Amino acid sequence: MDRPKVLVVAGYDQSGGAGVLADIKTLEAHEVYGYAAVTAMTWQNEREIRRVEWLALQDVLEQIDVCFDSAVFSWVKIGITESMAAAVAIVDHIRKRNPQARVVLDPVIKASSGAEFWGGLAGAEWETLAAHCYLVTPNWEEINWLYPGEDIAARCADLSKRAGCHVYLKGGHHPEHPGRDYLWTDGEAEMLEAPVAGGGIWPKHGSGCVLSSALTAGLALGYPLPIAAERAKGYVWRFLGSNKTLLGWH
Repeated sequence: MDRPKVLVVAGYDQSGGAGVLADIKTLEAHEVYGYAAVTAMTWQNEREIRRVEWLALQDVLEQIDVCFDSAVFSWVKIGITESMAAAVAIVDHIRKRNPQARVVLDPVIKASSGAEFWGGLAGAEWETLAAHCYLVTPNWEEINWLYPGEDIAARCADLSKRAGCHVYLKGGHHPEHPGRDYLWTDGEAEMLEAPVAGGGIWPKHGSGCVLSSALTAGLALGYPLPIAAERAKGYVWRFLGSNKTLLGWH
């Protein structure tokens, strides 16, 4: 009866590897109850995205209202949105429903299958969006799309100071140190190395969604951000090692 509740706002993936299904599985594994509002219907499996149909923004906001009419959410995790402007509108709407709600934004700009979601990226718009979030969790490729050709560490440090949000940089796509993540708070970075694995580790569809949801679950359970980050990294590492297929087990 005392489980915390988290609202996730993301797309629907038939395979359950990513999107709201993966988010809910991850939250449940952490003994956190998840509600979900869907931003898009996708036609996909663990290998490819064939088509995406975006729900109208008003329909997404109405789903959010239905959830808030049933429960109070102190933590909200946001995944794919049709545009950066849509993400801004969703965050603003959540803040109207609960001004104290903290948002964890996983900016899904491009899927591992190659499908692109955000177009016409604007640095000022991104930083405005980040400033309305508690935590943003881009991966290495996404942060390079947001800041092409720039010093990524310096930009993340600056973002965490000026925008006032925390930045968790997922390092699974890092060309030199895959699995090395960074957490920036007020300009200072903490490095999180991959756990020492006794068995094999295999790529998984939706692993970025899982890590961000595991982080949100830890925060909802009351862990300080550095501890929630360490726990989430350990969780996703076990997820990656759960089997040899592209779909992990929770």
